[in-house]
Amino acid sequence: MRPTDPALLLRLVTRSVEAVGDAGAFAGASADLARFDAEQARVVLGWVLRRALEERHPDGLDADDLRDAVAATARGAQWFDALDPRILVVVLTAALGEHPDPEEVPRLGHALVLQHSLLLVHDLATGPGRPLRRALDAALAEVRRAETMEMP
Repeated sequence: MRPTDPALLLRLVTRSVEAVGDAGAFAGASADLARFDAEQARVVLGWVLRRALEERHPDGLDADDLRDAVAATARGAQWFDALDPRILVVVLTAALGEHPDPEEVPRLGHALVLQHSLLLVHDLATGPGRPLRRALDAALAEVRRAETMEMP
């Protein structure tokens, strides 16, 4: 699943994450990202989230850690009218390799799942000493590495 245009994917994800907190800008930026390729974006964002969780919890992650991440993101995203903490849980568990029921994501809506992924990335993978660009570059490199390992 090589991104058709990694540079565009990076720009769209960056714009979306930077728009967190501004409902109008976030809606527009995340819609542009979903139109580009919501599946590619979710794979890259999932990797970024998994890595952020590993960095924040080097001694292991437990249910309380996940509950705290969901609660913090939900508190910070009160501006987002479509916020659903259950979708945050789906996104985090998928990022950790526990994929939801195949019917769950389409029922929730790909764009809505993508938006919740962006909210979590904003809260867990950015901040002082954690530039988003570095995380996205590493995620794209990991996706490329995984693809080359899967090739015969």
